[in-house]
This record gives sequence, C-alpha cells and structure tokens, in this order.
Amino acid sequence: MRFTCATKDIATAVGAASKVVNAHTTVPILSNVLLQADGGKIAVRATDLELTLEHAFPAQVAEGGSVTVPAKLFASYLGNLSPGTLELTGTPTRTSVKCDRSNYDFHALPADEYPPLPAAARGSQLSIAAKRFRDGIDATIFAASSEEARGAVLMGTLLEVDGNAVTMVATDGYRLAKFVTTLEGGADGSEKYIVPSRALAEAARNLGAGEEIAINALGAQSNQLQMSSGDVTITVRLVDGQYPNYQQVIPAKFDRTVTVSTSQLIGSLRRAELVAGDRASMVKLAVANQTLIVTASSDVSGNAYEELEIEQTGDDLTIAFNARYLVEILNHIKNEKTVIEFLGPLSPAAIRPLEPLETGQQLYVLMPLRQ
Repeated sequence: MRFTCATKDIATAVGAASKVVNAHTTVPILSNVLLQADGGKIAVRATDLELTLEHAFPAQVAEGGSVTVPAKLFASYLGNLSPGTLELTGTPTRTSVKCDRSNYDFHALPADEYPPLPAAARGSQLSIAAKRFRDGIDATIFAASSEEARGAVLMGTLLEVDGNAVTMVATDGYRLAKFVTTLEGGADGSEKYIVPSRALAEAARNLGAGEEIAINALGAQSNQLQMSSGDVTITVRLVDGQYPNYQQVIPAKFDRTVTVSTSQLIGSLRRAELVAGDRASMVKLAVANQTLIVTASSDVSGNAYEELEIEQTGDDLTIAFNARYLVEILNHIKNEKTVIEFLGPLSPAAIRPLEPLETGQQLYVLMPLRQ
C-alpha cells in the first residue's frame, strides 16, 4: 500500500487507536494497529478482542492495501512530527514513512493475521445527541467499580432503554450514579445493555465531534454494541450477567433535606479529609438549625470543624460518609447548589443538583458509614 496524508490526521487516528491496545497482551499482532487504504480514506483500527476502535481520515491513496505497525511506537513517532504531509508505504513485514527530509522504517506483521471486525448482524438501532451521551457518561462511569475482584458486571455501566428514554447507571456497591435522558431515535420496546465503562470512556473521548451518535446492537445474541459518529466507530463486547436491581438501593421517600453550596461543601470535605486520614476517610455531617457542621478527627492529625449555612427541612441529623466518595459525586454536579436528602443516619442518602442539566437528570446515592 502507499498513500500521502496530513501528519495531523494520521497522528490523531493512530493516537486514538493506540489507547485501546493492551500493553500486556501476549498476542504480538494485538500490539499493532491496522491501517487499511481504500478509495480516498485510511481506516486505522486497534483491538484487544473486547474493545475495537476504528478511526478513518482522508488521504491520497496511490496503492490500496493493508499494513500493521507497532501501536505505541508509531503513535509516539507521529506525535512528535511537525504539521505537514507524509508518505507511507507498507509491505507485510515493513512500513516505511517519508516526511520532509526524514525516512523511518518500522517492523510490521502481516495484515491478514489481524482479527476481523465483529460480526455485523444487527439488533436494535438507537441514536442519541452527542452532548447528551457525553454528559451521561461523565455523570456515571466514575461510580463503576475499578476492582476486577468485584466482577465484570460492577465494572460496567448499565444502559437501560425504554422507548425514547435511556437510563445510565453505574455502582460499585458503595455509591450509585444515575443519569436519565432522551434518545433522538429510540427502540420499540425496552433493552438492557451492560457496557464496560472503559468503552464508554473511549466513546466520550472519540465520538464527541459530531452532533449525533448511532448505537447498534450486533451479533446474533446482541452481545456487542457498536457506537459510531462521523469517521469513528467503537465496538465493544457487552458484559454477560445480571445487573443489580439498583431501584432497591434508592429509598422511596426521604424525611430530611439539605440544600448547600456545592463548592463550599467540596472545600470543607477536602480539608476535613486531610485530618481524617484513614482508609475510610470518615467525615461526619451534623445538620441542625439551618447549619451543616463538618467534622473529622484522628489520633495522628487532630480535629477538623467547619460550619456551612444551608437550607434545612426536617429534623436534625448526624451522619458519616467517606469524604472521598462524596467529593467525587459533588465534582460531577455542575450546579451552584446541591440537594442532599436523608432518611436516617444508617440509610442511603440521595444527592442531586438543585437545577437539572439541560441534557438529563442526575441522581446519586451514597451509603453512610457506621459512626
């Protein structure tokens, strides 16, 4: 194969694809990215067999074909090029690049060894505004578990589709994030997909340029999900399993409510967490007389005490939380005011912005700590 293209275009495509490559893979071909020249475009693909990303860009193709190149090495090389044009020539064992007055040769592996794209049998087809999808991903995936020992289901994010509504849920068993929004094109009935949160992070990073994202279930059992926008397509194998009944975690009603400045509460919690110091990062919140008192104590560090003005309804309450978890939730609330609803010192609390986002509704649930 042989083509000429802008250095910026190929650097962007290879850089995005290389992030999918598993640095610890024991299959040599999976350490490479695949470049395919067809017509006036080059498609760059990378996969770890669970997640596949394909990014296309325009080029002047003199000779069609396919080559593979070591992903990390090639991405680093391209990232250090100045803006301009380059010419790439590929054979089954070597990829040569000419740019200005430099020539580089990279060892390659035969392109026909590269895994094929996932089966294209289609199931449900959905579409969603790109901003709604990005906001939903940002609002939820941080709450998914990062520990493999807890299982793949909790490392995934639930996409629950019902007609034109979609609910995104992530939980690690201690906290829960929920985002409800609408689709541009919905399903006839209801569908549930458990999507690896890593794949959604890649989708948010790579599919944001367009206005709309197409989502398709693939495979005879709809066990893969394809997300695409413009010249970028991400295909991921869905998690096989039963997602926890998250509705049971959310209390049906609350009897106490606090409305507080989001930024002030974040600041108080961060300072108190420094004193708490232990693994649980325990801070106590005492609600009384339209005041929120944040305290923490440690035999090593000392004591923390801060007061915040709030709007309070219901009885007084003292409850303890993991400060780091609470701060992470508050960091995803983009409103000046946060509403926290309580049922008791040992019941989960609900946290939400006073005014919802234009793109969807956020809700967070956090388990308290025993004092």
